[in-house]
Amino acid sequence: MKRKLVLITAVLVWSFSQVFGKGKFKQEQFVNLLNIEVGYSVSPNGYFFSDLGDWHGYGFNNPSNLSLTGGFRGPAFAGERSLKLQWLSDCFEKLTVVEKVGQDMEKIPFTGKATYEYLPGRLCQQLQAGDILVRLKEIAVSDRSTMIEYTLINQGTEEKTIGALLSGKATYKDAQCKALSKNSLGIGVAGNKHHFVVSFPENSVLMMKAKNTYETTMESKQLRPGKSYVFYTFTTYCPAASQEEAIAVHRTLEVKKAKKYLKENQKRWEGYINSILERPTPYLQSERNRKWAVKALMTLHTNWRSAAGDLKHAGVQPATGHFDAFWAWDSWEHATALSIFNPELAKDQMRTMFDFQTPEGMIIDLVSLYQKDNNKACSKPPIAGWATYMVYQRTGDKAFIKEMLPKLLKYHKWRYTYRDHDQNGLCEYGGIGPKVYMGQWESGMDVAVKFHGVKMLKNAEDAYSFDQESIELNSYLCAEKFYLAYMLEEIGDKEQAATLKAEGKKLRKMIQDKFFDKETGFFYDRKLGTGELVKVIDISGWIPLFTKVATPEQAAAVKKNMLDPELFGTYFPFSSLNHKHPLYRPDRGYFRGQTWMNYTYFGIRGWKNYGFAEDAEKYTRLLPDKLKGLADPGYPIRENWNSATGEGMTAMHFGWSSAFSILLLSEDSDIFPYVP
Repeated sequence: MKRKLVLITAVLVWSFSQVFGKGKFKQEQFVNLLNIEVGYSVSPNGYFFSDLGDWHGYGFNNPSNLSLTGGFRGPAFAGERSLKLQWLSDCFEKLTVVEKVGQDMEKIPFTGKATYEYLPGRLCQQLQAGDILVRLKEIAVSDRSTMIEYTLINQGTEEKTIGALLSGKATYKDAQCKALSKNSLGIGVAGNKHHFVVSFPENSVLMMKAKNTYETTMESKQLRPGKSYVFYTFTTYCPAASQEEAIAVHRTLEVKKAKKYLKENQKRWEGYINSILERPTPYLQSERNRKWAVKALMTLHTNWRSAAGDLKHAGVQPATGHFDAFWAWDSWEHATALSIFNPELAKDQMRTMFDFQTPEGMIIDLVSLYQKDNNKACSKPPIAGWATYMVYQRTGDKAFIKEMLPKLLKYHKWRYTYRDHDQNGLCEYGGIGPKVYMGQWESGMDVAVKFHGVKMLKNAEDAYSFDQESIELNSYLCAEKFYLAYMLEEIGDKEQAATLKAEGKKLRKMIQDKFFDKETGFFYDRKLGTGELVKVIDISGWIPLFTKVATPEQAAAVKKNMLDPELFGTYFPFSSLNHKHPLYRPDRGYFRGQTWMNYTYFGIRGWKNYGFAEDAEKYTRLLPDKLKGLADPGYPIRENWNSATGEGMTAMHFGWSSAFSILLLSEDSDIFPYVP
């Protein structure tokens, strides 16, 4: 299905400005917090900068490689899951400066080393060609298009006649490049399913050279000392669209608005930054933590993708190039943080998954550019009510909860219809078939030790669940009843709210009585039928604190275990599996001993819920010391960390690690009740 390609409008930019603070912090204060240079040791495949939901962006080449200076690396582009992150070229727009000498125009070689700066929302490059200082700026101008500003400044003492060439080659394996006009190119990639359009200044002349190779000659100008020659190029990339659609989008760009685009970029990004950093929390008084927060913001926005293909709304992917789709609980975790600085994107992030809600009410595991790539085998942990509540509390948008509540209630009911095998009001993880991996995926904990030996039981057609009731699943569901009840009261539905509150109180008592072991002071899963506790001490045992389901005495016992040096309290007390378990493997696998930022947040938030503020603050402050690279400029924010050493692991530039970084650093300024 082809979708209308929608540009970010001035109205949307204006709406961003309404949540911005006083503007104390500036874009230029945060330089090179992320390294996007090709060959960088912790990002061997390179990474890129993207913004405004674009499906393409740029990076840096080695600044010492003069053959690739005068332009940015890329563009890079993404699309369907199988495509991942690809590069159209090492440098598709390479600048060459020329000067009139006698009757000829001669090339002026670049000298020295290029200077690269990655600011929030902007890439900058500076280099020298003789007496000519060259500056480049690259920004996103819409959800499909980017702009590069080229500035040539005469730093000599005499007037010069200066011109410029832009040249490049599309080197992606199946790129098809052709001239569209005297100053624009079209490039199809991935079997012509996705299309670029690149345009140069009106007064330039484009020539096609060898296959997929071009050169554009800019009009020369006389420059007196100190004067500048400025021109602009624009690139549009449209995934899952025809070349004609891409051309139509590109035609909406206006070179006369170039300076306005740059000003809007600065205003928008300083708005994002100040929305976070002006929050009065003790953590944000530290320059190190402020840089960490902005790095997390930049990571989330680089993973932002707009509606395209079969996607009806925008959202944030977990890690472009590694996880190239939208996963359910990742999306809801992203939305909670986005509501602080980009509330409109937060709302769309919630809508993205619910656009594909099944008739029965299930929210599927993941959605992608093309529906054929969606995973419908299972769902994910039910934290959508929590996320919607957080978005509502930070925006006050009652229309949004009116929109979301029918879908949330249907999803909540689905869980009790299709994931409660014995209909006792306690649910299990499961899937649409009898394969155990479906239930593991639905839990989000994948190969967690507590799932060893589980069996799948049939509940209905295309509905199976584990023979094991989950402590964290039921805790999430209990809290969700109270979140839903609060939002129902906000729109005047007091009767349904009262029903959910009563259900929540009943379930809370069942969890306290049936899932807690007094002898060990911890919460566990329990087997169907026998009620036997599955005594694996892992991260799921502190979710009742996050959801405020535990009694104060139970919460104190769980916290004691979390800090026990014989269990979790060694290097850093938030390992996914206790350190004494024989299957503890912090250096490989998922949930066998890695530290995850979402469960770290759930633990610290749980402590706050029960008044353990001193330890909550202590371990929040310890995070950047213990999890390597988390707050250090130049290093990517990782998916998880080795809980014994703090080494970063698996995917880089990871969404929920970034989202929970922002929440941990800024949410203490919230004044609403965390669980209503």
